[in-house]
Amino acid sequence: MVQKSASLAQQVIDEILSGLHAGSLARHDGSLPSEAELSQRFNVSRATIREALSKLEQAGIVIRKHGVGTFVAPSSPVIEAGLEELESLETLAHRIGLETQMSKPVIEERAATHHEAACLQILPDDTILSVARVIMTGKRPVAYLIDVVPTSYLRKKELDKAFNGSVLDLFIKKGEPALSHSRTDIAAEAANEIIARKLRLQPGDALLKLEAQLYSRDGKVVDYSLSYFAPGHFRFHVVRRVGKNNDTRLKPRIAN
Repeated sequence: MVQKSASLAQQVIDEILSGLHAGSLARHDGSLPSEAELSQRFNVSRATIREALSKLEQAGIVIRKHGVGTFVAPSSPVIEAGLEELESLETLAHRIGLETQMSKPVIEERAATHHEAACLQILPDDTILSVARVIMTGKRPVAYLIDVVPTSYLRKKELDKAFNGSVLDLFIKKGEPALSHSRTDIAAEAANEIIARKLRLQPGDALLKLEAQLYSRDGKVVDYSLSYFAPGHFRFHVVRRVGKNNDTRLKPRIAN
């Protein structure tokens, strides 16, 4: 039973998710109980149930069919990749046959913030190109990406209609600057209101965040990026080798 408070809809969402994970809520055909049944089950109004189901639909967890009912959404493909090789999200998705689309990007040339300037190793207030966009699979947002690039490497006018959302792929296609490697910090982070709205999540939901600096072969930072991944769509792994000093094979002994 849901306890009444200021966030009834979120409590209902938590109860529904718990029931789905336990297998005790959805029927064999994937349908959920009616709004009236859920209202009685959780002791809340039907308006609260509709609000909760609407948010679950936006998150891609359920599908609501007018006049038919609410159903558990089919599981979406998971993009799985190792982090040893630098590849764009679009390249990873294409490898598993998953079609992605980019929402209308927010592109602007502006002065760098102090943090951006530090990450890009440029002077504060130097001009940068900022590219922010949501990546979709079907109607479902799965990632929110932000790239910040010094305008000495990329200008707004160079992003034509063929831009698919990947600054990395654009650099590779151009052939310059010559790229070397990326340094990436990986962290779990709670979605703030802006990110939650972009990815149709609840503020406070856990996200996977990648913060990266892309280096050229001459050691300069050519791109600073933030990537936020919606839960349930990505699985990353790292291959780690045992160090030479940890070789546990038997070594021959020298007799005295």
